[in-house]
Amino acid sequence: MARKAPLRQASFEEFLALEATSPERHEFVEGLVFAMAGGTDYHNRLVTRILLALLPAAERAGCEAFAEGMLLKVEDAAYYPDVFVTCEEPLEGARYKKTACLVVEVLSEGTEAIDRGEKLHRYRKLPGLQAYVLVSQEAKRVEVYRRLPDGGWRYEVVEEGQVPLPCVKVSLDLEALYRGLPV
Repeated sequence: MARKAPLRQASFEEFLALEATSPERHEFVEGLVFAMAGGTDYHNRLVTRILLALLPAAERAGCEAFAEGMLLKVEDAAYYPDVFVTCEEPLEGARYKKTACLVVEVLSEGTEAIDRGEKLHRYRKLPGLQAYVLVSQEAKRVEVYRRLPDGGWRYEVVEEGQVPLPCVKVSLDLEALYRGLPV
């Protein structure tokens, strides 16, 4: 599914001011503000389990893991990734981050095309990004785009066992991740 029509045009500063007072979340792409789709309980469970797996490892590495509520700015766009890890120096009261070493998106019918297209294209431009991970809600399936030492990218699909993740050196256990979900 393609993006819905933008709600308005704005500068990045106007967008941040809107987000500070809005009960709904929005994404910012090339000066346009878009409403975000809502999530399901399965989506929320997956995001929570991923965050819980990443959080201790991120802290040990001197990094931070965020879920859904922190913006990640990439060039002329700003998104709320489902989960991401940044080793950027924390700033008190920051509304967004500019770097990430790992980004995870849980796929849904309303966002899958954007996650696989627009976001994949933009996130891969982050110099420190080591992996972009797509997690299915429909099947026990995790797709990983890994940055190679030469700057290229490798795509892999994992449907059982462990998914090793770079940056904070942790693995996602697919059995634990999908426990109790109808996949």
